[in-house]
Amino acid sequence: MGKREYITDLIRQRVFSGLHLGSLSGGQRLPSVRDLAQELDADPRVVMAAYRDLERERLVEVRARSGIFLPTDGIRSQLQGRTADWMVNMLLDGLRRGVSARDFPERVRQALETVRLRAACIECNHDQINALCGELHEDYGFDASGVDTFELMAHGTPPQEVAQADVLVSTPFHVIEVQPVATLLGKPLIIAKLQVDYFAEAARRLQEGAVYFLVADPRFKAKLHKIYESAPGAQNLHVLVVGRNDVDRIPVDAPTFITRLARGRLGGRLVPGRLIPEVRAFLPETAQELIAFVVRTNLAALGTAT
Repeated sequence: MGKREYITDLIRQRVFSGLHLGSLSGGQRLPSVRDLAQELDADPRVVMAAYRDLERERLVEVRARSGIFLPTDGIRSQLQGRTADWMVNMLLDGLRRGVSARDFPERVRQALETVRLRAACIECNHDQINALCGELHEDYGFDASGVDTFELMAHGTPPQEVAQADVLVSTPFHVIEVQPVATLLGKPLIIAKLQVDYFAEAARRLQEGAVYFLVADPRFKAKLHKIYESAPGAQNLHVLVVGRNDVDRIPVDAPTFITRLARGRLGGRLVPGRLIPEVRAFLPETAQELIAFVVRTNLAALGTAT
């Protein structure tokens, strides 16, 4: 894949993810050509060409002297059209594999819903626990329970949510704590690889001026300061805890990142700042690992039942 194709696909996926998560909507401004070129270390002409490709797909609007925007009207119908095209191709592939279009929905239901799968999501702060649990439930269908690493073995034995889970999910930061528990219980463990674009974008913007994060858990505030402590412009990082700090102090033009949990606690309240769209947390290889676990576990249970 060439650089232009890579950037086009990256922007496309960010738009889809932002619309799915509710952090993007029709009419919203997207990153400028200059900002995206700096973030991706790319020629601005290549970034502009990628935006033009997406404009031809009617996924963005390039407005002269104004910037790049999501279309005000029709963005949802565009997504529906893409979904329809994808479904047609998927059903045709099913026919080639001996699965009729009429049988396809039941086959998918069996692969996803034969058993109720429980995941214990283990992390060290409520912001990341909430984000990962939400994605595990909404994108993969798990009954996801969040478990704080502090509680993992605080009472000598794992909490009930861990003991009863079908799979444990954590991040590379906590392998040393979670792996022994998974081994003790004989549970599969998925170490999720997370998107770094979100944090890399913040690191790049720190070099230009003030950057704000809104979080819910003070421990995530401390973690963010630790992550960026050696980054150029680290003094420009401002992390505010919703309910403890005054969010109205954010300058209207300051890049502002908001965690899913913080957004929920704001209760729809508008905050100043230039909001940076969220992205899905899991990298494609982790998404594949999660879906493979769901499908294979369900089909194995179906085979046992029959």
